[in-house]
Amino acid sequence: MATQVKSIVGSNDEESDDEESNDDEADYQQVEKRLPKSISYLTAVEEIIMQNYTLIGEIPDTFGALKNLTMLRLRGNSLTGPLPSSLNLLSRLTFLDLSHNQLSGDFPALPNLHELMSICITQNRFTGPVPTVFGDPRKLIYFYAADNCFSILPGSIGQLTNLDELFISRNVFSCEIPSEIWNVAALKFFEVSGCKLFGSLAGVGNLRNLRWLDVSNNQLSGEFPTREILHLENLEKLHLVGNQFSGGEYWTCPRGMTRLPCAEGFHKCRHKHGVTPFTGDVSDSEFDFEYYSEDESDESDDNEEG
Repeated sequence: MATQVKSIVGSNDEESDDEESNDDEADYQQVEKRLPKSISYLTAVEEIIMQNYTLIGEIPDTFGALKNLTMLRLRGNSLTGPLPSSLNLLSRLTFLDLSHNQLSGDFPALPNLHELMSICITQNRFTGPVPTVFGDPRKLIYFYAADNCFSILPGSIGQLTNLDELFISRNVFSCEIPSEIWNVAALKFFEVSGCKLFGSLAGVGNLRNLRWLDVSNNQLSGEFPTREILHLENLEKLHLVGNQFSGGEYWTCPRGMTRLPCAEGFHKCRHKHGVTPFTGDVSDSEFDFEYYSEDESDESDDNEEG
């Protein structure tokens, strides 16, 4: 018989949010090992939060019966096996966190999840292509899939046009970085380090909202797109170490403000207007961007000349 439980909350964290309960909440502290198949009877449940709860075994296929579920958070357990395809029936799901488990296999397509805004599957053993098939790809804002065994970064990643954060480092892609990634114009944080990706960064200038870019420890090559990078007005962090970029050129902004990369190996040119050839090796550079006034820059040059 179906029950009217709205939330299932359980945590072994020192600070638990489950200090209070009411008639619409159930304390599932007694569930210490496996998720029961009988969970399908809780058809009214909207949230399941069981993080760091020493759960083992597989996620039962009966989860597909929880049609009102909006949040599923099973972070920090020891869950194994593939994800059940029945998760595609959770059409109201907006938040999915399965990170820090031992889940494996190809991640299933989820074309019926039209409300999904956040997916976190970091530190599992998922294989195959990075998932990009969701009911409405424009709804997805947060995507965390680092530390898995994904082998393909598909061009369809470019359909997730409203992504704000994309963290997919330490996978085993060994493929060319898809040019479609530069179509994700809303992207602010992009981390794809240690993935054996090859190709170039040509097109990165389309990510005008980018604040953090980490492409370190890949096999990227070609001319470093200095002009594109320096046109990213919001960029704060840039990590490039462990690639094979060739020299580009150094460009400074119009008079008034000069954007200067503050790192060894990248600020080898004089801080003058216009374009200056840059031949330094940027493959071993990691740096932050800071802002200096033009007057301060000129004063610095004068001191050097003196």
